[in-house]
Amino acid sequence: MKTKALTVLLLIVLIPLVLLAWMGIRILQDDQRLHDHQIQTLITSQLQAVDQSISQYFKMLEIELPKETASLSKTPTAIRTFLRGKPDVRQMLIFDSRYQRVFPPGNSPLTQMERGFLERAGAVLSRLESGSFDAQESGVTLVPGSGPAKSQKAPEAQPGDGGKDLQGWHVWYSGAEMNHLFWWRDQSRHWIGFELDPIRLQANIIGLLPATGGPEDRLGDARIRLVDAAGTVVYQWGRFEPVDGPVHQLPLSPPLGSWKLEYFGSGLGTGAELKWFNVAGALTVVGAALFGLAFYLYREHTRETKLAEQQVNFVNQVSHELKTPLTNIRLYAELLGENDSQETGQFKRYLDVITSESHRLSRLISNVLNFARSEKNRMILRPEPGRVDEIIRTALNMFAPSLKAKGVRIRFQPGAGDRVEFDPDALEQILNNIFSNTEKYGTSGERLDIQSSRKDDRTFIFVRDYGPGISKRDTDRIFQPFYRTHSRITDGVTGTGIGLSIARDLARLHGGDLTLMPTDQGACFKIELHTPGRPE
Repeated sequence: MKTKALTVLLLIVLIPLVLLAWMGIRILQDDQRLHDHQIQTLITSQLQAVDQSISQYFKMLEIELPKETASLSKTPTAIRTFLRGKPDVRQMLIFDSRYQRVFPPGNSPLTQMERGFLERAGAVLSRLESGSFDAQESGVTLVPGSGPAKSQKAPEAQPGDGGKDLQGWHVWYSGAEMNHLFWWRDQSRHWIGFELDPIRLQANIIGLLPATGGPEDRLGDARIRLVDAAGTVVYQWGRFEPVDGPVHQLPLSPPLGSWKLEYFGSGLGTGAELKWFNVAGALTVVGAALFGLAFYLYREHTRETKLAEQQVNFVNQVSHELKTPLTNIRLYAELLGENDSQETGQFKRYLDVITSESHRLSRLISNVLNFARSEKNRMILRPEPGRVDEIIRTALNMFAPSLKAKGVRIRFQPGAGDRVEFDPDALEQILNNIFSNTEKYGTSGERLDIQSSRKDDRTFIFVRDYGPGISKRDTDRIFQPFYRTHSRITDGVTGTGIGLSIARDLARLHGGDLTLMPTDQGACFKIELHTPGRPE
């Protein structure tokens, strides 16, 4: 019983804890996913802001460079003078409308820088001279500028179009160096290109980016790296010292499409450990409270169980103490009843009362003792050879005077006179409890029928009265301990409510049962016992 109670209490504790833990984990996982998404969005927006700043620089070049060459003379001297004042531009390239190279000039001596440019941009020049801008065939990367770039052969400019839709970026590698050439068609239908100085371009881009600890450094515990196409770190800022790889990457917009930004930081895990700690703490507190409640309930259950055992033991002790003097009362009352010389009418009546009441107290004490034993699973039988009909007659003789006094006629049809093995005391108590109920509730029928029979190893006893009977709603409950029906017949009649419960338990210990049979009037009980034959 204690093990079962302890198991139930543990389940009461563990089931809520498991459910709370599952709900906490689900909530934390959802919260973590939302947190990660927000951090990723924030990181992406930071990297996009850097990318947008670099893209604005190239868009500025797309606007300023054509303006600066609008009035520039196309002579080699004027162009060389212009380039000396433009440190951001390493070289210029000019073709006329017939794709003839104007600069670097093809019919006059070239400077060392111009010869180096022709070597670097050989593939670009060959395609421009043939009038083709097919980047895939030439090995040149064509990147649109502010207007749509043309990757096919350039069409003839129409009067008044200004070449506004014919501009873009060529990006190519010369050795390990990446080169950028911005080209467009001007009003005079010349193709003009500016090759940016790689070192100055890189310096200008770095100049757009924040410095670590500067006023524009809002990264906090993070770091951003600018990485070129070769995987070399061009620039980085932020106080965070990377240990693992980047948590997010973003390729730059053209014409630096082969470069990328890398974000390093511990922002994705921020707050997660604290939330897990909070959930674990909450589960610990709830678990401690549930275990405390379970311990309290278990202690109270144990205390109540011990108290109930003490009460049962007390009943046993008192019943045993009462049984001894009652036995003596019965003995001497019966001896007095057998003394004919002292019998008078009044004296005989008193003796009958003493005998009747002593029998009733004996039955009550026997019921209490058997009920206490049944609660402890200690009720046992002591079978011995005997005849069932003799026990029935003994029990009837005990109740005959009181039943006859109430006008009840008794009819017994014996059919179990064979010698069999059973517990006579247990059978007598079964019959006493049933006859006692008839004495209390069934005398209005003025008739009591008892019939016994035996078939194989089974003995059957039917006890029927013709009183008010038992209602259908009480049919299954009358065998429950302490249950008593309520009606005008039972009101005012004393009883413990354990007689039929004890009778059924004793019948089942005999390998049989006690049941209530359906009848049109009164109540009929069927006693079935397993009674192996024991011939003399």
